[in-house]
Amino acid sequence: MTRFLNIFKILIGVLAAVLFVRIMIEDDDLIKESAELQTSLISPDLYLSYIVLGIAVIATIIFTLIGVAKGNIKKTLISVGLFVLVIAISYLGFAGDYGTGFDISDTETLSESGAKWIGTGLYTFYFLALAAVVSMFVSTIKKATTN
Repeated sequence: MTRFLNIFKILIGVLAAVLFVRIMIEDDDLIKESAELQTSLISPDLYLSYIVLGIAVIATIIFTLIGVAKGNIKKTLISVGLFVLVIAISYLGFAGDYGTGFDISDTETLSESGAKWIGTGLYTFYFLALAAVVSMFVSTIKKATTN
């Protein structure tokens, strides 16, 4: 299996290098002017990137689920529940009512729901960052007092 993965990684790397060299050979001005040339040069790179990203995401999900199944499921579910609780508190208690939304550009407006979710994300980040700082501080104090 390791040999197969190594061959697969080498093939992806060689394919990416070939696609990169194809772009580098062409004239920059010609690429900017020709939509057909942009499509023929850039699209294969994008598709390769999408495939590699998809493989990485799927592998991450699979190995995470395997790790959860091998570990202490109760602690994992408690941690996930606490994370969901922080998100719910951020959404219900702190993310404000932003009215009709915000203008993003001349043609687009961010909806009220979108603005509330952005606020939720910010408050969730603040709470989790504060929890990390407090836990580091408490850990440092405990180590200093026990030695």
